[in-house]
Amino acid sequence: MKNQSSLSRRLCLAAFLLSTAPLLAACAPQAAPQAVSPDVNTITVVGRGEVSARPDVARAQLGIEVMAPTVAEATRIAAARMNEILAALRKAGVADKDIQTSNYSIQLVRQPDVPPWAPTAYGPSMEASVAAAAAPAAQAAAPAAPPAPPPPAARGPKAAPPPAAKPAPPPDLAPARPAPPAHFYQVSNTVTAVIRNLDQVGAVLDAIVAAGANNVWGVSFGLDKTDALEAQAREKAIADARSRAEALARLQGVSLGRVVAISEIVDSGPVVHGRMAMASAAYDAGTPVAPGEVQLGTQVKVVYALDSAPAAPRR
Repeated sequence: MKNQSSLSRRLCLAAFLLSTAPLLAACAPQAAPQAVSPDVNTITVVGRGEVSARPDVARAQLGIEVMAPTVAEATRIAAARMNEILAALRKAGVADKDIQTSNYSIQLVRQPDVPPWAPTAYGPSMEASVAAAAAPAAQAAAPAAPPAPPPPAARGPKAAPPPAAKPAPPPDLAPARPAPPAHFYQVSNTVTAVIRNLDQVGAVLDAIVAAGANNVWGVSFGLDKTDALEAQAREKAIADARSRAEALARLQGVSLGRVVAISEIVDSGPVVHGRMAMASAAYDAGTPVAPGEVQLGTQVKVVYALDSAPAAPRR
């Protein structure tokens, strides 16, 4: 019995300890977890790289703008002229794959009110109108010629009197000037042409102007393929990032460690800047064109770790 009583007391004690263990663990002080920030002991820099090269293609926006009183007439004239422009581009060596329509529009243009005396392209000039209006007044103001004397009477039977002359009709007034159209229709047709032979850019522009183009703008120079230059620009950007990081670490008395992260800053691709050089050529020799140089740039973001933290400031 004594052994059973002792065993019961031990079991009760063990059960009590097991039931109170969670409460004791909850009351014990616990160390707060420390947050780890990724920016601790790192330096973040942005490196820039830029290279220059001579362009190998030229792009131009060219086309026609015509105005006519009706849509049918405006579109007919525009189509005929654009066909001549396309033929001139092909004759100058521009391939069909390098010609693309970039804009076609039909717009209603209202004719402003025109005073009745103002000269326009749809009636006689103001001077002609004034002269025509003044002609009847000048004729009325001129002195009348004296009547011719009657012929001598002839012998013999009396001749019958001549019939009375009809009055002369008044001089014709100036023809009525037609009213200008109330509106016009403007048709624009523009294509983008890629010219791959830069020595022929001026000749191509002269050819399309001679073919009827009256709208040429946006002539620019660029690069057809940029892979090799992009690689060079990245190398320069990485070197620039390293130089900037080392300068910052030196100012803080620390040294650079390994690269933690690296990324290329891409907004809309590598930035290409064209620089036009001054052209010196006579106008009679053709349109002067100077391709100059183009610049391609890129940016990279690099995060470096620090091998040693800066010393704490003295108090």
